[in-house]
Amino acid sequence: MYSIQDCFQNDLSHQGQILLMMFACNRFELIEPCYPKIIEGILNGNMCRSLRRGSVVPPKPQRLGVLAIEMMASERKQSIDWDNANIPVDLFYHRFCQEALYSTNENELIYWLEKLCDNHLEWVSLFLDNDKKQPATGYEIDEDILFLWPFEYQAVKNFRARHGLSTPEIDHPLLKTPMAINHFPNFATWQKPMWYNKMVDKVIEVNPELSFIRELFKS
Repeated sequence: MYSIQDCFQNDLSHQGQILLMMFACNRFELIEPCYPKIIEGILNGNMCRSLRRGSVVPPKPQRLGVLAIEMMASERKQSIDWDNANIPVDLFYHRFCQEALYSTNENELIYWLEKLCDNHLEWVSLFLDNDKKQPATGYEIDEDILFLWPFEYQAVKNFRARHGLSTPEIDHPLLKTPMAINHFPNFATWQKPMWYNKMVDKVIEVNPELSFIRELFKS
């Protein structure tokens, strides 16, 4: 099992999970403030140093973080030099963004989407105390809520819609679960708890660059 410090370590796969979950909920507000900082962390080596090693050296190829970051980079006509950043990547996720993300070939797109969902099931970490099947060995999907949620597929679908592209439905077991529904939260109706604004003010006082979080729950 990981030490308590690991629970607070925002490594690449964890950041990828959060970003893809946001995209799957059709929320893209984090791209503008977060992308420059993520790229800075990749270029200065901080991201490489944050990768979970465990007993695995070098770390296993990265997946969710690669998918999320390459999606964001594509909007800026960029691609990440992962080799130069000393971050090993699973080439499927890199190629997905290069070949499928904006594809208008339905047959080709269906192939990539089915493989994306297959990979979701393959890389679910069911037992965090199993040394052979945990995040350090490449099984990055470790949140219970994510096991049956095709959040990668929905993130891609919403991202493509953001760029005026439709996405075909695919016949896959992951898209037949109770979580395979549209997740479009409306935070305009959210009743904030009394402590929320005070907490946000304190966070921004410590780091003014996080002032954008005031806008996250307004719509």
